[in-house]
Amino acid sequence: MPDYAVIVIACLSLCLAATRPGRSLGKRLAVQVAPGGGLQVVVGAERYLLATALSYPGEKIGWHTLGQDQPAPGDWQPRLRHHADGSVTVTVRAAQYRLCRRLHPSGHRMVVEDTLTNTGRQDVGIIYRHTLTAGGPWAECLLGGADQTETHLAAENPSVYVRRDQSGLGWLAEDAVLRLQLHLAADRHSVTMAAERFALRPGKSHTFRWALYPQTGQGDYWAFVNRVRRDWGVNHPLRGPWTIFDVTSQMGLLCDEAALRHYLARNRVQVVALAPWVDYENYNAATGRPINRAEAKPLLQEAMAAIKRVDPTIICIGMIEGNLVGLPQEIREALLPTIGDAPQEQYAFTAEQMALLRAHRLPWQDCLLQSRDGLYRYELYYRGNHYPMLAIAVYAAPGNDQHRYWLDQARFLLEEVGLEGLYVDQFNMAFNDDQRYSFDRWDGTTVDIDPATGDITARYTDGGLVSPGAARSLAEYVLSRGRYMLANTYPAEPQMQALPVHRFTECEWAFDLFSWNDGEQPPLDPYPCQGHFSTPIALGVRPARYGEQGQAHYTRLIMKAAIAYLRHGLLYYHYYTDLPPSGPGAGEYGALNHMFPFTPVALHAGWVVGRERTVTCVSGCYRWAAARRPRVLVFDMEGKEVTPRAVMRPAGRGWQVELTLQDWAQIGVIE
Repeated sequence: MPDYAVIVIACLSLCLAATRPGRSLGKRLAVQVAPGGGLQVVVGAERYLLATALSYPGEKIGWHTLGQDQPAPGDWQPRLRHHADGSVTVTVRAAQYRLCRRLHPSGHRMVVEDTLTNTGRQDVGIIYRHTLTAGGPWAECLLGGADQTETHLAAENPSVYVRRDQSGLGWLAEDAVLRLQLHLAADRHSVTMAAERFALRPGKSHTFRWALYPQTGQGDYWAFVNRVRRDWGVNHPLRGPWTIFDVTSQMGLLCDEAALRHYLARNRVQVVALAPWVDYENYNAATGRPINRAEAKPLLQEAMAAIKRVDPTIICIGMIEGNLVGLPQEIREALLPTIGDAPQEQYAFTAEQMALLRAHRLPWQDCLLQSRDGLYRYELYYRGNHYPMLAIAVYAAPGNDQHRYWLDQARFLLEEVGLEGLYVDQFNMAFNDDQRYSFDRWDGTTVDIDPATGDITARYTDGGLVSPGAARSLAEYVLSRGRYMLANTYPAEPQMQALPVHRFTECEWAFDLFSWNDGEQPPLDPYPCQGHFSTPIALGVRPARYGEQGQAHYTRLIMKAAIAYLRHGLLYYHYYTDLPPSGPGAGEYGALNHMFPFTPVALHAGWVVGRERTVTCVSGCYRWAAARRPRVLVFDMEGKEVTPRAVMRPAGRGWQVELTLQDWAQIGVIE
């Protein structure tokens, strides 16, 4: 029986040894490297098997594998080598490429780095695929944090979590290409993780990086999440609540200091994004037409001054769009007759419209999002009294026109207007396939691969892959000036992951808030799960989307959404929230005013722990780490404070709080 290279994972002690596969490792955690280059993850008495397959082109697509057994003689012969630092490398060569796999323990986890190098003279496409099995059905299997059988939009939560009877295993994609191309699929007995659009130019290399998090005992998905959050350094202090304030439609409020004071005191916002946006969504409600920068500047300055007079601690920020830019007026006027009264939506330009665009040379020539048919993409939306607005889709990359445009917009808002920060919408280009890929050029990595032959059939650019350098440049510009930055969409790549930029996503479309009753646990949805490895906030809901029924239950719907977000380990951020003080749908901001500031410590299903407070919608015993006796608040579905049912006892240097709630129908805050 062949020997396995064994790497034992322990927090304080690491070792490398050789053992037979039948030898017991007791309660230790280990990764065994098989002679064929595949892996066995050993957790106590339970084993998880992980095999890797890499495609290569031919008359019929072929596959090289790293499995449990040594391959038959040929050009694919894994060579194992043990190193003094506790790592193991597996090197193997094929006709088109070379693979060097390095496994090294990092405390509580095993990191695997697969470096692929194109050793041939032609571009080579490689489907890079892993399969995890355990010899029986899973007790639990989560892809991207949710119970789903397949997903290809998992860059923000690039994880697999499986449990057996006595152990669990977290599996995490870490490099940008694997995260952005991630395709996860599962059945009762196996899970696959793959990158299926990958190619290398001759002589080029790429390192796929992923990590294994074995668990013993009663560990769960949330223990895995919280460990990764610490490893990735994402537990930054969060400000809030936030809101959007349109200075043209809410001018009357700005001019009435008493009314403004009441408004700000009632919802206790600490971050105010001032609209109109710059060069996009820049409709002026007072004039019924778009507003330019020169017109917007004094309005934004006056709005910030009015807010600061009432509460100087509030941060006032400006707003820009990430991947859409408003078309210049003369181009807009030329295009509108060809569009007519079309519904609000995104469209591909027609051949006639493309000719009009070429007659009016567009800015952003090096970053216009282009379809396979060579057509650009535009957004049509309406504001005011059905006033049509047009924007064109672009993507940022270091040094291109959109990158320079971002920096110009940021300088205008921060330096000319004097605002205190920046909001960027749709900052992560991986959030939507329709607004992501451009066929104007090749990024050197992203391709289509023929599943029959393994040949490359198309080369193009992934905006998610080329944009992080520009995005980081913009973030560093803002942060280096001591300003605040907030962005829509969670990070999808390692370059942006740990930056202290607040990120959220729009989750309102993940739920039908009338589909479950008060007191029932909300459903688990993949979309909010994207926030588990970033700032744990989600943009709220607009009850108006439910029509008259939404208005009649306004506050209750807001609270249901807040509870649904807590079920996913997230806190609620306002989305034009304006709770009626009386009449139908009336209520109070209650728990929403006691969620921030918040520095994350741990996320759980239904409750989150921060340094400043714990927020929960489920009963339980909660640890308060400070010597000071905490305050316990409980709020009902109308946001009104009710008498808490809590027992507090000293526990070590802190307190133990036994809190009883109407689960999923009340929110408790320990602060």
